[in-house]
Amino acid sequence: MKTAVLIFGCSLLIALRAAAQLCPGGGVDFLSAVSFDPAWIYGCNTGTSCNGGVSLDNKIACQPTTALDACAPAPSCGIASNNASNIWFKFVPAAANATISCFQNSSFVIGIQAFTGGPACGSLTELGCALSSGPSSGVQLHLTGLQANTLYYFRVFGSAGPPSQRTGIYCFCGTTGLNGAILADAFTGFRGVATGNAIGLNWNASAESHADVFEVQRSADGIAFSAAGQVPVSENPGVQPYYFKDASPLNGTGYYRIKHTTAGNQYGYSGVITVKTTPANNFDFFVDSQSGELHISVVTPCTITLSDISGHVLQTLRLLPGTHQVPTGRLANGIYFLHSLQSPLARKCYIFHP
Repeated sequence: MKTAVLIFGCSLLIALRAAAQLCPGGGVDFLSAVSFDPAWIYGCNTGTSCNGGVSLDNKIACQPTTALDACAPAPSCGIASNNASNIWFKFVPAAANATISCFQNSSFVIGIQAFTGGPACGSLTELGCALSSGPSSGVQLHLTGLQANTLYYFRVFGSAGPPSQRTGIYCFCGTTGLNGAILADAFTGFRGVATGNAIGLNWNASAESHADVFEVQRSADGIAFSAAGQVPVSENPGVQPYYFKDASPLNGTGYYRIKHTTAGNQYGYSGVITVKTTPANNFDFFVDSQSGELHISVVTPCTITLSDISGHVLQTLRLLPGTHQVPTGRLANGIYFLHSLQSPLARKCYIFHP
């Protein structure tokens, strides 16, 4: 019985090791570029080393061609005579910004070069290039201004004086913002409207190749997104309308996108939209310490009433965004309230001492 358990454990270990390393992982030239698989970074414990995730390989057994593919312009980083053994990938950005991150599992000076253009040989333009500082250092290439639903390319290559440091094993831990493919049933009519203290999102999509739910994601900066909720996918054929209400939106400008999963467990995103919300307290005030006058700061056009403690309205102020000085010469010593008619919950107490 102990022998049987030991054999099973060894077999399992071998299977895991085989699944955790890909040779080469990408294409050996531009025309055979492989779609980036987000599953390669699943299991990465950090963004500073190959701790988890999947390892890829550009050693000679995996990439027998040493020279860089001439279909693309030469890298703007590194020394041309040191560059070798490129492996090719293609991706669709999840947002306007993305980071391609590589760390080595062996002595390997890694270069990354990204491109726009394609798919013909000679049609690529460099988007950016980055090189690790040494055989034990990772490298990150930050890309900005990317277009949704557009295909981009990048290659990973070695760049070092010693030939032994031009190839090795590496991973994509720390990579963000890369999807595998453009989805045929892209979203249409994705829009958002602020209604009171909530955001209503509407979109249309075909459900044939999706999983059971759409995940609505939101962000304060358009880069880092988190889940806001889920919407079940319709069982009816064809394009269907969908709606989601975000009852707790971010104040100010919020960014939204929809994550959807396709057959084969690949996933993609809708385009990103922005919706500007009105905070519950859409005004504030302060008192000039010298004159004792009231100043009201307004972030959106609104109507504010000034009432005494009995609820009697003394002034009605229709204010545009900015700071406004309110005369207080006729007010007696007492407690007053400022109330925004656009935001029923925005009611502030004002104690006046003439």
